[in-house]
Amino acid sequence: MRDPDEIGTPGWEIHPTIVPKEGDVVIEKETPDAFHKTTLYQRLKSKGIEKLVIAGLQTEYCIDTACRRAYSLGYDVVLVKDAHSTWDSSNLTAEQIIGHHNQVLGGWFVTLKNENEIEF
Repeated sequence: MRDPDEIGTPGWEIHPTIVPKEGDVVIEKETPDAFHKTTLYQRLKSKGIEKLVIAGLQTEYCIDTACRRAYSLGYDVVLVKDAHSTWDSSNLTAEQIIGHHNQVLGGWFVTLKNENEIEF
């Protein structure tokens, strides 16, 4: 059985509402850490990018890891607190997991903002 977010499965595909535009860079990763064994750090550095806005799936894995790693690398990190998600676990609801991560990450690693507060 394949993971629902494994490369080549529907869960891996980028949602149609945020599909990359022509010329956008898409970086494939194989672990929750978007910086591990990818070109993300080098690409951001070469463009002089210092602030990251993070959203997506899965809160307790990829989102948590991306926020902490980006902070450790010196980035100014914004977590869109109503634009990351997960599924219920055996002992916590998705809402509880999301709330917990917003509280923990927002206390140290990120600035929390709602989706309607994000401007590029």
